[in-house]
Amino acid sequence: MEQSPKPKKFLILKWLLGVLLVVLLLLASGAYYLNKQWKPLLTDVLQKAVTDVSDSLYKVKFSDIRINVLTGSAYIDSIHIYPDTAIYNKMIAQKDAPENLFELKINHLGLKNIHPSKIYFDRKLAIDAITILRPELNIIYTKLKYPRKREVDHRTTYQKIKHLLKSARVGTVFFNNVKFKYVDRSLSLTKPDITNLDNLNIRLNDILIDSAAQYDQSRIFTTKDIIAELKDYSYPTADSLYIIKLEKMQFSTLKKELLIKNFRLAPRYHEMAFSNLFEKQHERYSLSFDTISFKNVNYPALIDERLIAAQKVLLKKGDVSVFLNRGKAPKGIDKGKNFPHLALQRVNWTIHTDTIELNNTKIAYAEYNPKTGAKGTISFHHLRGYLFNISNSPYFLKKNHFADAYLQTLFLGKGNLNVHIKFDLTDKLGAFSYKGSIGKMPMETINPITRPLAMVMVKSGTLNSLDFSAKGNVRGASGFVKINYQDLSVTLMKKDEDNNLKKMGLISLVANALLLKQSNPSKNEALRVSYPSYARPADGSFFNLMWKVIFTGLKESVGISKEQEEKIAQKASKLKEAKLRREKRKAERQKKREDKQD
Repeated sequence: MEQSPKPKKFLILKWLLGVLLVVLLLLASGAYYLNKQWKPLLTDVLQKAVTDVSDSLYKVKFSDIRINVLTGSAYIDSIHIYPDTAIYNKMIAQKDAPENLFELKINHLGLKNIHPSKIYFDRKLAIDAITILRPELNIIYTKLKYPRKREVDHRTTYQKIKHLLKSARVGTVFFNNVKFKYVDRSLSLTKPDITNLDNLNIRLNDILIDSAAQYDQSRIFTTKDIIAELKDYSYPTADSLYIIKLEKMQFSTLKKELLIKNFRLAPRYHEMAFSNLFEKQHERYSLSFDTISFKNVNYPALIDERLIAAQKVLLKKGDVSVFLNRGKAPKGIDKGKNFPHLALQRVNWTIHTDTIELNNTKIAYAEYNPKTGAKGTISFHHLRGYLFNISNSPYFLKKNHFADAYLQTLFLGKGNLNVHIKFDLTDKLGAFSYKGSIGKMPMETINPITRPLAMVMVKSGTLNSLDFSAKGNVRGASGFVKINYQDLSVTLMKKDEDNNLKKMGLISLVANALLLKQSNPSKNEALRVSYPSYARPADGSFFNLMWKVIFTGLKESVGISKEQEEKIAQKASKLKEAKLRREKRKAERQKKREDKQD
């Protein structure tokens, strides 16, 4: 029997499959051919672009590059962008070197939708997305006597690469799990200051280099927006005494913002254990802020000039504690150099901000007094206010060399305290002035300070108002204190055999009767005004000096002058001698009675 012919539809299907197979073979062969052609082309473009954009300072190398022309993707392995040290040294000799050097290592880089035909036919580089895994970014800062000025080369990035490409555009670049190292060699070339960050994620949005974008001033490194985020960061300080922690840090160059959440500077030892690590006095700090935000940050100046500039800084819900053990020997250094405005001038970075806002912050300063074996704490609750013109920039200081702090707080959690501090930011002796007032509060409020530190306890009294004003510098300060109070009564304390504080009843009576003025103004008298002056000892801090001037004025206002203190000391000595004579006579009478009974 004759075989029936195959149905026509199967012949058509077979023909179509054959054609498709041929097309696929042609595409595969073409892709292979184009891949071989474009691999060296793209390699050459990348290497020349890096060299031309950096004026030959930087070079790039990689182990392999793979291109898939069908999907428009490419992959590059083991990339290393690094500075040419010979070129850099030559630029230093020519006084044309930048102060920042960059080094970037990337394990794997993926490019999505690179549109190779546009590169080949139109000389336009277009990439939708780039993903970079586990990069290592190192920035090395070296302070040069003659650093490169930005205006040296007036060419834009586009003008530097236009002989290679008409334009270059990258939609998004993702840097995942970045290891970042900042090496500051400004103070020492052999022992630089190194800062490390791990698990940093960075995203670059809308990178564009063309004839129009070259004049876009909102772009940084030709990028519309650089976004970085760091989460759950923890890092020990160089001396291992503290741990720096933060829950999240993120910034955006487009929004010009930097936000830090839950920042902590946590000491690794408790107060007394911390002080016992040192032979001499050493302050222990504890610092936390729920929110730290910077507004209108000048990121180009930060990169090019090491200028930390922000229009406003907000510090929200903070807790600052300082502890000092006075039982240790003094450091033997002059703390005058650590006045806030003098310390600012020594900061290795240039800093300027128009406004710092403090919101709901608590500050506490505590001292351990070895004479009483107790700790006294002065605290300020719900601190809020503004600091203006905080700067060490010569440019801004020429315009205004004064900083002002306007603060409101609750003194020891009770009295409303308002203070204005004015700093001369250019005076070599750290000139400053301050004035303020405290509202009505019970005078027993100050017992947490006076009892452990001065062995004086306020039994009763009401502070109606306190006004103060003073001027000073590292040598000391003087001014006036006006205190309006009534019904003041105190109890003097002393240590017993068990090192516990106990009341000195008789001496306290003498003090209240002969020493203290129970009210100001006293009956039928004008309000007493004190004009205290205090010479700062070498181990006296800035805030200690402010407090000592006020405290000296308070003592004088309530009648505790040096002459009065000597007078009551003499009276106390006489009373003590009289008490001893009475006890001696009592003992003698007791002995006589016992002798008669025998």
